[in-house]
Amino acid sequence: MTWLTPLTGLILAAAVIPPLVLLYFLKLRRRTQKIACTILWQRSIEDLQANAPFQKLRRNILLLLQLLALILLALSVMQPQVRAGDLTGGKTIFLIDHSASMNATDTADGRPRLEHAKDLLRERIEARYSRGLLGGDPGESMIIAFSDRAEIVARFTSSRQQLLRAVDRIQPTHGETKIEQALELARAYTTNIVDEMGEARPTGEPADLELYSDGQIADLNRQVLRGETLIYHAFGSDAPDNVAIAAMSVERPFARPTFIEVFASLVNFNENPVTCDVQVSVDGTALGIRTIEIPAGRFDEAADLFIPGRNNVVFAPFEQPRGAVIEVANLRSDDLGLDNVAQLSIPPAKRLEVALVAPKSFVIRSALEGMPLERLDVLTARQFDELVEHQQTDRYDVIVLDSHVPETMPNGRYLVFGDAPPVDGLNAYGEGGRQLILNVRDEHPAMRYVDLNNLIIQSFTALQPDDDVRILAEGSAGPAIVAVDRSGLNMIYVTNDVLDSNWPMLTSFITFVFNAVEHLGHIGESLVSESLRPGEALTARLPAGAQDIELTLPTGRSERLTPPDPTQMSWGPIRLTGPHVLSWTDAARGERETRAHAVNLFSETEGNLRVVEELSFGEDRIAGRRAGDGRYTALWPYALLLCLMLLMIEWWVYHRKMTI
Repeated sequence: MTWLTPLTGLILAAAVIPPLVLLYFLKLRRRTQKIACTILWQRSIEDLQANAPFQKLRRNILLLLQLLALILLALSVMQPQVRAGDLTGGKTIFLIDHSASMNATDTADGRPRLEHAKDLLRERIEARYSRGLLGGDPGESMIIAFSDRAEIVARFTSSRQQLLRAVDRIQPTHGETKIEQALELARAYTTNIVDEMGEARPTGEPADLELYSDGQIADLNRQVLRGETLIYHAFGSDAPDNVAIAAMSVERPFARPTFIEVFASLVNFNENPVTCDVQVSVDGTALGIRTIEIPAGRFDEAADLFIPGRNNVVFAPFEQPRGAVIEVANLRSDDLGLDNVAQLSIPPAKRLEVALVAPKSFVIRSALEGMPLERLDVLTARQFDELVEHQQTDRYDVIVLDSHVPETMPNGRYLVFGDAPPVDGLNAYGEGGRQLILNVRDEHPAMRYVDLNNLIIQSFTALQPDDDVRILAEGSAGPAIVAVDRSGLNMIYVTNDVLDSNWPMLTSFITFVFNAVEHLGHIGESLVSESLRPGEALTARLPAGAQDIELTLPTGRSERLTPPDPTQMSWGPIRLTGPHVLSWTDAARGERETRAHAVNLFSETEGNLRVVEELSFGEDRIAGRRAGDGRYTALWPYALLLCLMLLMIEWWVYHRKMTI
């Protein structure tokens, strides 16, 4: 209960109640006169007894009624009111937003917006189902929590305890705010007829909707149906502080294929420029910090849109093999920590399946057997030709041809030694003699750390390559190693038979074979795993014999997964940002393997923490209420009415007493 003018009522009470009581202490001064009748003796005796000065007050019904009337009059002047709730009777659906922006801590006590929304919802439930004299019929209520997806937390019920327990179960998520599914779900429980215009209409009284949100709703273009009412409770401060990481990418410089370069884009939702320290780390180990200044955001009046300030940061390249989690963090504290961190996962290198066709000697085979391959198949020329005929060459990641020339060269990835393969643009025209290596394109991944200064070639296939054929090693008499990269065809061709040179005796041969197979086998693979977002499903292709599959969430909690087919595993929807680590036991090797999947917010809608004070549903505009706002029932009319009733009773009692 609250009082609008308590001081005025207290002043009135102090001014009228003491004089009333004092009047009952005063003595009536009457002239004594003898009369013959005894009918007034009893009345005269009462007057003498009641008006004797400074006597104790006797029980007097008139005094009691007058005191009560004055007290009620003073209370009515104080204007008491109670929060009686906006809705009584019927059905009510509480829609509570638990998206990423509701995790913001721009509140007076530093708690998230969602906690304040849950507190207000508890108060509303308590007020509605307190069943006081002014409560009326509370009706039934339903609770729906929504972010990118909506879920029913409590079905229609009039149980206060069930509703309160449902509120306690609502947990924060990191998804975007989308209300369409929540509205459709709410209407599905209150409508089941379609009118002539094709619109769903309530079967009876439409449900009243109460929305608890900050108003940053991505799909706020759905209209409230005719007959529906919506109450909007807004949460958040008028000037929130937030700087978010809006995008992140990782690339490998072409000239330094073992290095990675990290890029990030940051946006500033404040009206003042800010300076941020941005850190890059690998698997939790910090590698560098850059300081950048981000310009202030501005409000575009014409578009009725707030445009945040933006700036990009680029970190110096650093060497990083496969199999790591790269993280960029904004070290500046603000009201929303979810978008201060972004991660990308560099998956471990895939174990390759390689085919060696018609080897002339053990040299190439020995080099391949020393590599950590998933499988190495040695095929005869006939077996390979059958694969070509049945279009099954794509079962191998890399095919190595040792002087075998097929009739056609299907799409694929090839490492070829000796005779020229049937590929357009090589333009083989004969055989060359002895030559030395003059120049090496060591920036190419296949030529990394390959020293050919001591290589002597006795004979080779002479080429006149086209412009799109890249020469990786130039000899004194012609190209020694060339690369072809075309749509569907990737090939590295060594123009000499390895036995026609001293290369097998040099360590650079093993290095070259390893580099070439690794480069060819991983062409087309993404450097980083695809970044996921909350609300999406995590899908993965695991080995067919994968066992003991577990998913570790960003909170540290692990879930054991039992997909019917590990090669087509799916889990979701994702609710939180951060690394989701999938682990399993490979039955074939008996080893435990892990794979990290990065989940990032990357949402400027959620990063904009400005509270929407007024929602627009079509032509309707609904003003948001702050915590503490709401409809109150004024009690002063009831107090004034009781005062008048007491005065009437007092008047009747007084006249009864005066009747002789």
